[in-house]
Amino acid sequence: MANVPDLDVSNVIKRFGEVPAVDRVSFTVPTGSFFSILGPSGCGKTTLMRMIAGFIEPNSGDIRIKGEPTLGIPPNRRPTNMVFQHLALFPMMTVADNIGYGLRRRRVSKADITRRVEAVLDRVGLAGAGPKKVDQLSGGQKQRVAIARCLVLDPALLLLDEPLGALDLKLREQMKVELKQLQAKLGTTFLYITHDQSEALVMSDQVAVMNAGRFEQVGTPQELYYDPQTPFVAGFVGNTNSWTGQVARHAGQQVEVATEDGPVLKAHAVDPVTAGDKVSLFVRPEAIALRRETPPDGAENLVHGSVQNLLFDGGNSMAIVQDTATGHMVTVALPQTGEFAHLSQGEQVSLSWQAGQARCFAAEAPNASRTP
Repeated sequence: MANVPDLDVSNVIKRFGEVPAVDRVSFTVPTGSFFSILGPSGCGKTTLMRMIAGFIEPNSGDIRIKGEPTLGIPPNRRPTNMVFQHLALFPMMTVADNIGYGLRRRRVSKADITRRVEAVLDRVGLAGAGPKKVDQLSGGQKQRVAIARCLVLDPALLLLDEPLGALDLKLREQMKVELKQLQAKLGTTFLYITHDQSEALVMSDQVAVMNAGRFEQVGTPQELYYDPQTPFVAGFVGNTNSWTGQVARHAGQQVEVATEDGPVLKAHAVDPVTAGDKVSLFVRPEAIALRRETPPDGAENLVHGSVQNLLFDGGNSMAIVQDTATGHMVTVALPQTGEFAHLSQGEQVSLSWQAGQARCFAAEAPNASRTP
């Protein structure tokens, strides 16, 4: 059917006792896309995926795959397959036998199994690896075998449950790129869950940020990073600096916030606010300009401070600067131009940023979340 999404989740609720693990979640996943659900441990993302896979049933709501209802249909009869964090490959079997296992369970002929296994090995870049044992493979190759074992069954939807979590850091970074390229090559719809924001931002076409059983925001990685719509998203996705305070004055979406530390900072208000409202304010480290000299006139936000720590991480190096007036710590991303190669601890600097680069939100109760 034309324009029918591969996955359509509508108002799904799942409770364990009185606790709502998933609370009125709705979203769609377009055909051929890479969609990630990002959130901290315990937010409900694994429960949601297990409902899509058919391992548990929702208390209410609807889940449709390719436009077809799935409630009451067991996992083995749904057009989905899942790649688990620990892969669950059979070490006593060859690569080909691992991949063909599901086909044998479906009583597919040996000749057809051989043909389909060879074809899928070629698709995932492992042509000729069929006779190898699993323990002869690298971590990245094992990852591709686990994906091939799912793809050989021609699922409409491939579910990936934190599949990079067991890999070392260097391999995980490599596999993020490989998975994105593989998904684009295959054209299969991927639904990926993770607590790692870097995985979600690097690989996904769209990301849903989940908190306390609900979606805070759904959007492209760029939208989530540069235009967060809730304080949770602003604080959870990427590094950020934050202040709390009260609105001193406002003009439309431009606000001035008297922070609890003392200085008045200007920002773009995401929520409707008025004078006296309690708010939280966020600004990204890379939005802040660090200078050894006084910044030019026109800086809408200005802080003077001293360098407390330097965090070297190649292209992601940071400086931690303490505001001289308030003691507030501000994290600043250092440009890789060589200008600050010899920046030293204790050095006096100025920090500045524009109001449009800061986001201001009305204060909420702890753990509150919003429906996007």
